[in-house]
Amino acid sequence: MKCVEEWDMYFVNGYKFHTNAWSKGKKTINSGVYVKGLIERGEDDFYGIIHRIYELKYNTSNKPKKVVLFFCEWFDHSRKGTRVDSKYNIVDIHTTSRYQPLDPFIFAYNVRQVYYVQYP
Repeated sequence: MKCVEEWDMYFVNGYKFHTNAWSKGKKTINSGVYVKGLIERGEDDFYGIIHRIYELKYNTSNKPKKVVLFFCEWFDHSRKGTRVDSKYNIVDIHTTSRYQPLDPFIFAYNVRQVYYVQYP
């Protein structure tokens, strides 16, 4: 038996994640995610926002199990889209540029939470 549930909010590894739609107009925005990924040239940092949260439940033997997936939109991780300030270690992301390959799903336990702030 399989079951899919969609959530607006989910707790993972002690953090509360929300979808981007739920966060609009709120004081706290918990839809930003970060993950270290593998690319052809080695490792790179990926930043994105959560659009949907899915919980997949299934039975194996007698014990039910579940997996939580985030459906994310990823920002361009190239030098054009992301820069790190070496002096302050602040990541500058051009939120208008997107990562083109379609690979939107990630296991929830693999991501870290980040917060995006507009320039003053």
